[in-house]
Amino acid sequence: MSSTTEINQPLIVIVSGGGPVGLTFSLHLTMMMGKHVKIIIYEGRWFVDEQGKIRWQGEEEGKTRRDQVVTLQDHVIEQMPEYIKQGLFQNINERVWPISRNIPIREVEDRLFDLIQPFVRNGQIELIPENLHEQSECLIKGNFDILVGADGSNSFVRRYCNIQMISEGLEYACGVAYNIPNNIPSSEEPLHQALNCILTASQTRYLVNSSTSRRGYLNIRLIQDEYKELQNRLEIFQSHNEPLDLLDFNKCPQSPIWTIIRQGLQFFKISPKYVFRVIPIEINVRHASIVVRELRHEIDKNEKQTPNEYDEKKYKTTLAFLVGDAAMCVHFWPGRGMNSGMKGAIALARNILRSCTINNSINIRRPLRFLNFLDYEGFMARLRAREQQGRSLRVLINPIDKSVEASYSYALLNHCYEKYIKRLMKRLEETRKHLEANSEWPHKSRPITDNELQFASNCIAPHSVAQLSLANPWPTREMSGVEVLVEDIFPYDLKNVLPIPTVTYLSHC
Repeated sequence: MSSTTEINQPLIVIVSGGGPVGLTFSLHLTMMMGKHVKIIIYEGRWFVDEQGKIRWQGEEEGKTRRDQVVTLQDHVIEQMPEYIKQGLFQNINERVWPISRNIPIREVEDRLFDLIQPFVRNGQIELIPENLHEQSECLIKGNFDILVGADGSNSFVRRYCNIQMISEGLEYACGVAYNIPNNIPSSEEPLHQALNCILTASQTRYLVNSSTSRRGYLNIRLIQDEYKELQNRLEIFQSHNEPLDLLDFNKCPQSPIWTIIRQGLQFFKISPKYVFRVIPIEINVRHASIVVRELRHEIDKNEKQTPNEYDEKKYKTTLAFLVGDAAMCVHFWPGRGMNSGMKGAIALARNILRSCTINNSINIRRPLRFLNFLDYEGFMARLRAREQQGRSLRVLINPIDKSVEASYSYALLNHCYEKYIKRLMKRLEETRKHLEANSEWPHKSRPITDNELQFASNCIAPHSVAQLSLANPWPTREMSGVEVLVEDIFPYDLKNVLPIPTVTYLSHC
C-alpha cells in the first residue's frame, strides 16, 4: 500500500544535472514556489575551491568547458522572469539571426549559476558537486518527491528509470572551436556576422555559430569515412599528448579530413592558428519513449513508528521526469536543442506549480499524482514533433554523401568548376535576398556586397565549391511553422514570481 499525506512540508526536488536546463528549471520553480520547495542539484562538473565555494571546473582543474555558441529564440526568452533575462544577457546581448540572440554555452552556465546563488544562500537550493548515482543517499532512502533528469544525452536518471530511447537516425560531424583575439592585423579580422549567416544558410556542409564573430564553432557535416579518418588522426595526437596545430603540415597533412576543415576555415575567413580544438561528433537524433515515470520506494522499517517483521510493506510514490537532451536529442544543424531544453524546463516547473496549487494557493498533497502531469508528457510530444520531425529530420533525410562523392569526380574540370561556382554564387545571392528581406533581420545597417560573396567563393578550392553548390541549402521553408509555446499549455503571469531573497530563513528540511 502507498501512504498519503497532506502535511504542507516543502516539496523535495532532486535535479540531476546543473547545466543550463537544470539551472533554468530550478530557477523557475524556486521563483514560483519559494519556501514551498527545496531543490537539491547534483552536478559532477562543479568542485569546492580553497575558499569553500562551489565553482565550475575549468582548465586549471584539468577539465574542458563547453565552447559552443547557441542561439536562444526570443519566444523562449520572453517566458523567463525579468531577473533571469537581465542576468543572462548582462555581458553578451548579441543579435545575429532574426528574433534570437547568440550566446556561448559557457556564458549561459556561468550567468545562471550566478543567478541561483541568492537561493543557495537562503537554503531554498542546495548544490552537490558530484554526479547523482545509484548509491546516492537520496535515491536509496527515497526521501524526495520529484526526481528530474536534466543530465544530458547519456542521462543517469533515464537509465535509473529504465526509460528506452528511440533513434530516428545517425549522422556524423565535427566541431572546430576557435578564438580570434582582438588585437590582430586587419587582414585577419573575422567576417561580419551578417556574412557568416549568409554563408551558413546557403549550404549544409559548413555551419558557423559565433559570439561577436570571434569565438565560436565551425561545425562540419561529414560522411562516415571522413568521420573515421578524423577519429584515427585525433587518436594519434592524443597518444603522443601533442596539441593540435593545423599549420603544421607534417602532423596535419593535406589529407581529406584536414583539407575539409581547412577549406571550411578559409570559407569563413578564420585563420587555422586560432583553432584550439577539433571534436568528432556523432549525431543521434533520438527521444525518450516517455518523459514521466512513477517510482515506488519501500519505506525503511527502521523509520516506522512500530516496527514489526510481520508488518505489511509500505511504499512511497515519487515521480521522475526527463528534460533537455535526456528527453530528446535534436540535430544541431537546424539547432534548437538549448531552446527545446529550456522550454521543457519552464513547462515542467509550471506543471509542478499547477499540481500543487488549489484555489490560487500552494497546497502540496503527497504523493504527487502521475495523471497531473499528462500535460507535460503531451507538451514534450508536441515539442518533439516540432523540433525532431519538423526540423532535425529535414536535414537528416538529405545526407551530404552524394554531393561529396560527386564533387571529387568533376570539380577539377574547368567547365564544371565554372558551372559550380555560378551555382554557388546564385545560391548565396538568393540567401542574402531572403535574409535581408526579413523585417527582423538584425543587420539592416550592414548590407553584404556582391564582392564579399564572390571573395568567399573564390577563397575555396574547386572540389569545395562543387560540394557547397551540390549540397542542399537549409530547408528553411520546410522547417518553418507554428511554434510549440510554453504559454499555450502552461500560462503563467510573470508578475507573480516571488522577490529575490535577501535574507536567510530557516529551512524546514
